[in-house]
Amino acid sequence: NTSGLVVFAKNLVSLQELELLFKEKEDIKKEYLALVVGHLDGEKTIDAPLKKDMNTGLVKVARDGKSALTKVKPVKYYGDYTLVNVQIFTGRTHQIRVHLASIGFPVVGDSKYGDFKVNKEFRDLYKFENQFLHAYKLSFLKLKGHLSYLSDKIIETSLPEVEDKLLKKII
Repeated sequence: NTSGLVVFAKNLVSLQELELLFKEKEDIKKEYLALVVGHLDGEKTIDAPLKKDMNTGLVKVARDGKSALTKVKPVKYYGDYTLVNVQIFTGRTHQIRVHLASIGFPVVGDSKYGDFKVNKEFRDLYKFENQFLHAYKLSFLKLKGHLSYLSDKIIETSLPEVEDKLLKKII
């Protein structure tokens, strides 16, 4: 249910280099926009290991989980909600959603880790059925090899019309 950028390769060599980029995470930066419940004050770094329950498919913060690092900072406030910029440094399943919920700022519309009362209000009042999480920016750093032409390139996309209209309604 996350909207935004999707990356794909047109040939095998590019695919292999992209897979390595996303695996190593040193030369690529991924950023998201999320609308969260609550008024997030200031930038926060969430360094909490995550573990997936194989029976339920849910992920939780757990000491014996895999390392996960997320940075979040407020962009704009909308009453009792905050539009945040999220940068992930690891790529764990449901990382953004679990990390934000773990610090008390669940993503609006998140049907697994969110605030179900708020989600119902957004469905009833605004007919909003999705989670408000959008992959909006991908930055390539200094690349070598086949993808070197992407060095220092930034790819961005705006919010989908549904999310953009929602923000205008809740002001």
